[in-house]
Amino acid sequence: MASAAAFLTTPLHHLSPFLTTTSIAAITISAGICYYLTAKRSNNNKQPPLPPEPRGAPVLGSIPMFLNRTPIHRKFTALSAEYGPIFKVRVGTKLYIVVSSPDLAKQVLRDNESVFSSRDVPLVVRACTYGGLDLACIPMGPDWASMRKAAVGKALSKAGLDGCYELRRREVVKLLSELEVGKPVGVFELAQEVIWNATLGMVWGGDVDYEETREVGNRMLRLLGKPNVSDVFPVLARFDLQGIEREGKEVARRFDRTVSAVIEKRLGGGGEKKEGDGVNNKTKDLFQVLLDSGAASSLASMAHFKALLQDIAVAGNENISRMIEWAMSELLNSDRAMKSVKRELDEMVGLDSLVEDHHLRDLKYIDAVIKETCRLHLALVTRTANQTCTVGGFTVPQGTEVVVNGWAIHRDPQFWDEASEFRPERFLDGGDGRSPAFDFMGGGSSGFRYIPFGSGRRGCAGVNLAERMMKYVLASFLHCFEWKLADGEGGVVDFADEFALLIKKKRPLIAVPTPRLLASARPELLA
Repeated sequence: MASAAAFLTTPLHHLSPFLTTTSIAAITISAGICYYLTAKRSNNNKQPPLPPEPRGAPVLGSIPMFLNRTPIHRKFTALSAEYGPIFKVRVGTKLYIVVSSPDLAKQVLRDNESVFSSRDVPLVVRACTYGGLDLACIPMGPDWASMRKAAVGKALSKAGLDGCYELRRREVVKLLSELEVGKPVGVFELAQEVIWNATLGMVWGGDVDYEETREVGNRMLRLLGKPNVSDVFPVLARFDLQGIEREGKEVARRFDRTVSAVIEKRLGGGGEKKEGDGVNNKTKDLFQVLLDSGAASSLASMAHFKALLQDIAVAGNENISRMIEWAMSELLNSDRAMKSVKRELDEMVGLDSLVEDHHLRDLKYIDAVIKETCRLHLALVTRTANQTCTVGGFTVPQGTEVVVNGWAIHRDPQFWDEASEFRPERFLDGGDGRSPAFDFMGGGSSGFRYIPFGSGRRGCAGVNLAERMMKYVLASFLHCFEWKLADGEGGVVDFADEFALLIKKKRPLIAVPTPRLLASARPELLA
């Protein structure tokens, strides 16, 4: 949802990692096979032409072009400067079309939404998500509609998230109280542990083993980020040459044992909620929200219910944690922005209190920090054409994967002042002469120049959870502690990035926290 499922991997996203000797060898060996088994598309002279294309190698297509380890989002942006805002690349037997302008993004995500309502489902995703039943991949139809209604209308609604606040608060305060001050800490690892525990608390209360579930979930996300030659050359899929699909099925079985045990405990084998499950009228975990609201029983099968729980519990954690690390990196690189954050926290929360859920609506500058971080560091939105159509005056054949290069759009100086600079003020009233009424889904007045979580009915279903978690955890980090770069970091934040499922820092951020709150606030934090 908010993360992995919102930015689910495709074979194209994995081009840069295809540099291993094993992968190159597998591709080369398969080239001859695929040449004879794959029929070339025939051109229909009555249709508009296909978009321009960089010259590629026979059978391998554009794969050799990506062997210089340039991250895929940066390579696409460079190609758009050369070939225009719409171009195509061929990867093995698959055709991809990349668009890099707000107008073309609008044509794909809104004007032709029904055409681009599908996603190509990589084999490992299908293996890990009950046969591809998660919200990001399930075909649009009655089953998709009931799952999305259960997620957006019930579990991840304002009421649903309000009702489980104490569960996520408990986990955040616990982990912050255990943080060793004065010692270097990996910000991503800290954020990931906080986000995982808070999310598992919200979804299942105390009914799962956090460490075990976290390990399974992280292993699942790592698999989603691995390159799989079977996705690029489907004729090889039956052989599972790298064992990725087999490993995905094993991880899925481990996850299923966890969720099945919780279902058995809650329903007691008789379809009724058991007493003493750790929820009450004011605090209710999201699992119980889905049961009590009838949303769970409205789904097509138990597998759909499990896939939905997996979406909420696993999908967004990596993405949220990465965005918190990027936000901390940007703030540690900007004294001006960091001072504005601290001033807002002092005024709206006070040094004698912890950040609480009711403070979040007043933290306008931190909200702008998060939006600006998402603008700079979220990348690609993918869709698959379920029928042939026209985009930007070019033909998009049925089955083509279309990649909306949000990274290029978000950094285009034609649409953003000082486009590569970290300026949260642009999302405040009067920030740059434009309306700041941007939401995360291409709405408001953004005109599709701001689409960090996609748009339309296929946009991220977990955006409300992601936004609230990013804001609460980031504000808590910055309010409870002062932060400085660790010794050995050279006093400068390294912003080099790479792409593996999503954009991440090539060199992790290591920082040192020291206490910031007054003594009157610390007893609760240290309790």
